[in-house]
Amino acid sequence: MELHLAPMKGITCWAFRASVIGATDSYTEYINLKSLLKIKAKGWDNVDTYNIIGQRQWLQILTHDIRDISIFPKILNEFCSTNPERAHIYGVNINAGCPDPAVITAGDGAALIKRIRRLKELIQAFMGKPNSHAFQIGVKLRLGLNEKEMNYNKVLEFLEELKSLEDPRISPPVVHFKHAKQTSKEPPHWELLESLINADVPFIINGSIKEPKDIEQIQKILSSSSQQSWDKIISGVMIGREVIKNPECFKQFEKNLRINDGKNWNDYFIENLKRHPPKNQFIVNFRKFYQFLNIMAFDK
Repeated sequence: MELHLAPMKGITCWAFRASVIGATDSYTEYINLKSLLKIKAKGWDNVDTYNIIGQRQWLQILTHDIRDISIFPKILNEFCSTNPERAHIYGVNINAGCPDPAVITAGDGAALIKRIRRLKELIQAFMGKPNSHAFQIGVKLRLGLNEKEMNYNKVLEFLEELKSLEDPRISPPVVHFKHAKQTSKEPPHWELLESLINADVPFIINGSIKEPKDIEQIQKILSSSSQQSWDKIISGVMIGREVIKNPECFKQFEKNLRINDGKNWNDYFIENLKRHPPKNQFIVNFRKFYQFLNIMAFDK
């Protein structure tokens, strides 16, 4: 099973992503695509995709513009060519789940859940012609803008639309089992999982998962037929906030992990922070969570 480290604003810089042992995939915090449409644009300063051994890195973007995303692969290829040290980009992930009101008002983030056809068109526009580029394309989305819209099950509609897109560059979408009005403390709506499994399209689950027993509890509410389809349909698990509290939580999910040379997580994290120092906003956030960083100084 794939283990995805969720994109978290002000947290998932390269140093944090590289320090999370066991993650198969990780994501930059979201970046507005408009700020990346010129190769020398300032937005590229936020693309900190230095190499991480054993981990696929995704560039997460905010966009609803067909033209912008259609020209992006060419720009992305140029960036990778001219910046080989940061060329470790496995794919692009469209953020269709951000609940920030400003993002939604702009037509991005969770606003895209209402526009399934546009979401499909964005994927098609990014792919372009067959074999035109090697980047993967994925989507992270919520169940709806609110509870009422969640009950329309637009995610199921989206999964059905994916069936018509046959391209190996399309990765399983990440489904966050909460709607955009829910807080982090509210429980996910796993009661909708069965209907999505029945769509017979692989996807990644996200929502208050902390340890393997949480997955066992989720499986218990499914019918026997859906339980049998689990390994075929559920291609991975995404974890976010729990990793902040327990950066080694992925070790519980996978026994055969790459080692960290015997260092404890604190030492490993400090080493990575010094290797590629993030912007100050990350350091400020990290010092709130990790007291051992308060005595450290980092170059900007």
